[in-house]
Amino acid sequence: MSASRKPHASEISGGPLAPLRKRLLLIIGAAVAIIVTLFVTNTLFAGSMEKMTGTPDWQNILLVNVLVGACVLLFVVELRRQAVRVLLTVIVALMLGFLVTFIFNLDSAERFSRGEFRVQVISDAEPRENDEVDLQYNRRRGGEFNKPNVVAPVSEIAWTFAGAEGDIVSLLAYAKNRRSHVDLLVELRDATGAVLAASAEATPLQVDETFDDLVSVKDAVIEGFALPADGVYSLYARPEEVSTGTVLSEAITQSQLAFEALLLGPIERVNRWGVWIQDAITLILLGLSFAIVFRAQQFSLGAEGQLYFGALVSGIIALNSPHVPGVILIPFIILASATAGFIYGLIPGALKAYLGANELVSTLMLNVVATRFFEMVLNFQLKPPDAGYVASEKFTPNAVLPVIVDKTQVTIAVFLLVIVVLLCWLLIRRTPLGYEIRIIGSNLRFADYGGVNSRRTIMLVMAIGGIVAGLAGMHLANGIHRQLILNISFALAFEGVVVALLARLNVLVVPFTGLLYAYLRAGAQFMERDANVSFEVVRMIQAIIILLITAEALVTFFQQRQKRADIDETGHSVEALEGGDV
Repeated sequence: MSASRKPHASEISGGPLAPLRKRLLLIIGAAVAIIVTLFVTNTLFAGSMEKMTGTPDWQNILLVNVLVGACVLLFVVELRRQAVRVLLTVIVALMLGFLVTFIFNLDSAERFSRGEFRVQVISDAEPRENDEVDLQYNRRRGGEFNKPNVVAPVSEIAWTFAGAEGDIVSLLAYAKNRRSHVDLLVELRDATGAVLAASAEATPLQVDETFDDLVSVKDAVIEGFALPADGVYSLYARPEEVSTGTVLSEAITQSQLAFEALLLGPIERVNRWGVWIQDAITLILLGLSFAIVFRAQQFSLGAEGQLYFGALVSGIIALNSPHVPGVILIPFIILASATAGFIYGLIPGALKAYLGANELVSTLMLNVVATRFFEMVLNFQLKPPDAGYVASEKFTPNAVLPVIVDKTQVTIAVFLLVIVVLLCWLLIRRTPLGYEIRIIGSNLRFADYGGVNSRRTIMLVMAIGGIVAGLAGMHLANGIHRQLILNISFALAFEGVVVALLARLNVLVVPFTGLLYAYLRAGAQFMERDANVSFEVVRMIQAIIILLITAEALVTFFQQRQKRADIDETGHSVEALEGGDV
């Protein structure tokens, strides 16, 4: 047998076990998709069928969750083993994020050593007159321990009171209210400073029945002490020393609360779920825009400008068509925003194809042109004269994308997105233009040698990416904000790059990665709001997750690119063009 025997086609495709593996992969993907759909729905409605059916538009919520499950299925089937790598990367990133949160929460136990407090000496005996002491029987006095940003913060107090032999006194040191978590210690000292009695806690009976002013068992009480002699005594109080175990325990507890908000916050309530879905729609559209362009090895970053032009055109039409029926106006707005994105994407494509302009530089500069033009038109043409801020008038209901889930901004853009994903897939996998895009992305020299009109293809691929980005701008203007505002995207377009890279530039995987990234964005908002985690910590956690995931994606991307370069240098033919992998 010759050592140079070429492998048979069946061997290349995986042999006779390949169909079985595909079916097994499909079954696994379907099982995971069902689990995800049920988990999201169950969490959203707290496992109550009655609550679900009592929620307005619950059928549409369930439909969207089924579509989320379908995105998971596509993710598993399309990426296969790489899906496991992506998930492991996410898990590692989340673990590192938890570690960062834990480190920043190491100071959470400080709440036990700072806060407003009160002290009191309680007795049925007659108070002794003495103008030189700080306290009298049954009168309160207070302050704040370790107040931040104070030149000389109070860390302890030793206030005096006068007493007689045999007086029965109770000494209290307690938090002012339930917002103060200070954990107190109290001591009774005589005139020489000797400690006569001490306490670092209160019993539940003392808190609930004996002393009305106590807040919790962290308060300190010395109850029913008989003074040994006439004289001046001191009530000494300070926060208890916080043990290392308490510091670690509090840091872990607070970190767990923060990550519960991050991981479950977006699906705890319907309105939060809506924030996740509406954000995901925009990110998926932007991810598709970048994925299409990057498939042709064109590093265009023009989606931001195309988004702004799509939003501007759709907004102008909406503001000037108050009486056109929505059934006519909405499709026209969609078509107009797509056309605006197409034209603005065609410009850098032509500059690259016919003038050799660097697409990275040209698209970034055109982004500036688009955003400044948007601001100029909004300021001088569309802003009402009496407006207190820079924004257009609110769109009339006929120009707003119809909502499919009550009290959210989840609109018919969900169905538009499904159509766009299918069209992008058909374009890349089932059309001559898609074949040309793939072959140019694999090897430009081979494409030119094979007769592909690379100039035309490069122009068209940038313009088609502009169509999808223009639709993203329309969604922001007519679906979410429902008016034109400054900074309408808040640089959201550039986050579409992350979505595209996570998906390995596979348009069928982009919906999953867009949902994943939007989930992290939404979870970060609720993490900051619910767990009182500072904005900087939330952003740091996001950055760690994004960097690790994209770093793993970039390694694969550049490995594939180097492989294609090696093939080009050795003169071998380009392989696996029909496979669609980049």
